[in-house]
Formats: sequence, structure tokens, C-alpha cells
Amino acid sequence: MSSVPPITSESTGNEPGAREPVGEGFGDGLLLFDADCPFCRRSVRWLLARERRDSQLRIVGLKSAVSSRLGEHFQIDFPSTDSIWYIAADELSRNSDAAWRLATRMAGPWRHISALRQVPRPLRERTYRFIGDHRHRLAFAGAGRLEGHERWLESLTPAFCRRCGLPPEIGDQG
Repeated sequence: MSSVPPITSESTGNEPGAREPVGEGFGDGLLLFDADCPFCRRSVRWLLARERRDSQLRIVGLKSAVSSRLGEHFQIDFPSTDSIWYIAADELSRNSDAAWRLATRMAGPWRHISALRQVPRPLRERTYRFIGDHRHRLAFAGAGRLEGHERWLESLTPAFCRRCGLPPEIGDQG
């Protein structure tokens, strides 16, 4: 696994109010994940199916052009990592920090998964690594690809960057 810069401090997970409707450029958060991993694809589908209606998470694979562009900004080689990454409110979270922050976007009782932030980080990370190291054995057949999903981010626009708290100039200009 590659070395990466320190993870940002944990946030409170407070979410802003209403989101834009589904359409070109919607979203206020981005999940980068291993789109080649069936377990990861199933996990992302599970998350999107349980997300609050006012939440519009975007998704992208670690090996995508969008991830490369973001990697230049954060100085991280995302394709060489085997982590999940979550970007929102100008914060980059990884692994278990990303998981509990993503849980704050969930509807109903599922949002209580965000209580994972109360578990000491070393224990959360060991658990995350255990699951991550065994994810290919945990995968089930039939976890279809997510490229082309309505939440898949094809390009990084300045407007999307602003909604995620990123500098708009890292977005595609054309």
C-alpha cells in the first residue's frame, strides 16, 4: 500500500440542508472506491439505496480520470491505494473515517452507523483493514459495474468542486 498524507481531522458529520435535484452536476460529496471489486460495488449500491432523499452523493472509481485529477490536487496516487476516500466540505477522509462520515448521509436508523466515530480509530482501522484485506473473498457473484450509474461522476466540473468545498479551478474547464 502506498504512503499517503495524514487524514484530515474528524468532522461532526453535520449535513447542510436540501440538495439539488438529480441531474447534471448535482452532488455535494464524492466517494472514490475500487470499482473493480465486486464487494466494493455491492457496498456502494447498498449505501446509495439507503441514502437520505436530500443527499446526492456522487461516486467514481479509483482508476478514473476524475480520481487522477483529484490525485493531483491532494498529491495522492489514488489508483495505488486500496482504500475508500470521501470528499465533502473540503475534507478528505479515508477508510473508517470515510465510512462513518458516509453513514451520516443515510436515512432512518441506518444513520446511527455514524456512531462508529466513537470507536477508537485504531480499532476502527484494524476492522476496516480486515474487511478490506478479505473483500475479494466476501464478494458475491453478480455485482454489476457502476460506470454509467446516474451517480457516477464523468468529469470534475468547477460547480461540483465548489459544492464539495474544493477549489473550482481543479475542475475541467471544457
